[in-house]
Amino acid sequence: MLCLMPQTRESLNRHKSVAADASPPRQLRIAVRLWDWSDWCRQVMRGIQSYAHAKPDWRLYIVSGANEAGGIFHRRQNWDGILTHVLGEVAAVRGLIRDAHTRVVSFSARPPRALKDIPAVRVNDDAVAMAIGNHFLAGGFRQFAYYGIRGPVRCIDYRAAAILNFARTVACPCQMTEAGLGSAPTMSALVKWVRRLPKPVGVFAWNMPQARTIVQACQRVGICVPEQVAVVAWDDDAVLAESIEPTISAAVLPAERLGHEAARLLDRLLTGEKPPAETTLVEPTGLLYVRQSSDAESIPDRPVYLAEQFIREHSADPLAVSDVAEYLRISRRSLENHFKRVTGKTVNAAIMTAHIQRARQLMLETNWPLHRVAKRAGFGTSRHFHRIFRQHEGKTPKEYRAVFGGKSPSAA
Repeated sequence: MLCLMPQTRESLNRHKSVAADASPPRQLRIAVRLWDWSDWCRQVMRGIQSYAHAKPDWRLYIVSGANEAGGIFHRRQNWDGILTHVLGEVAAVRGLIRDAHTRVVSFSARPPRALKDIPAVRVNDDAVAMAIGNHFLAGGFRQFAYYGIRGPVRCIDYRAAAILNFARTVACPCQMTEAGLGSAPTMSALVKWVRRLPKPVGVFAWNMPQARTIVQACQRVGICVPEQVAVVAWDDDAVLAESIEPTISAAVLPAERLGHEAARLLDRLLTGEKPPAETTLVEPTGLLYVRQSSDAESIPDRPVYLAEQFIREHSADPLAVSDVAEYLRISRRSLENHFKRVTGKTVNAAIMTAHIQRARQLMLETNWPLHRVAKRAGFGTSRHFHRIFRQHEGKTPKEYRAVFGGKSPSAA
């Protein structure tokens, strides 16, 4: 599917002040190749658009779909620049760069080995692997597995490399396997795979669709998730994740920032800069969307489990210990005693942690002013938010956003 993205009214109005006799800038034809319209791809596209809206000479053409996207690499298309995370046509890409002088920027986690030297932006997969791996370790899992993908050409799988590196660091075994790209593995093959895995095991899944099939395979043969097999997807798609029981955990990837940085790099190349010697890495927050598929903490007391679930689901609301007790229909004293005994922390500490995580997510995924973040993260006032956040993170909210969100403190 090919979509033309015209300039927005805002970007057009921005340039009405140009003198009437000035020549209009030459339109640069920028192709964006996406695998599909998954939640991850939409977020990347938003990041690209946020950068392109400030470039009146950019004209975006979006191509998605495995069967239709290859046409953008035809030499007669005459693109000025291409942003892509699908790089199966090695010879065609080389030809565009060599003959048409097209600037190509990759944001793929699996670039072909033959194209490993083209300019690239990607998420720091080592940090993502550490976040997921530490989550597994906290749940008592000391054995790992990775279910990746296999494409039509030889590729470098940065996610697989990051997982193996983490497993070696913590001295835990890790089994690696791949499925054909674009073709779902048969359920019988998946069942055999999950049966062979040593238990208990924490499984890193390439994406959410693969994570779903792993959970379904476990259910087919009565393997308990997450007690025996805990599953975390590398990137999130909330609709898919929550349309199955158990719901599926996922890493929080900075997809929008990835798209923005890829567009920024392409802009530098189009203005004549030399490609950077190293890949540009976008740092993740280290957060996870923890759902049922990996929530394997040993909680023998069901009211405590329900309390933690209620706190997570209401992290955007002002919440008191009495609110949790009322929801569970037990006394506050009973709740506090049980909660402390089972989890080793107070109910109030759990509430504050949920609010902090919500605030971190909002600061990185939105441009909201801090007083709005404070309200939407359940803190109420900016002063209370500032004080609590600095106590927990060692940084003010502005400083945190500047470091991890790519914005200056004054921008908040």
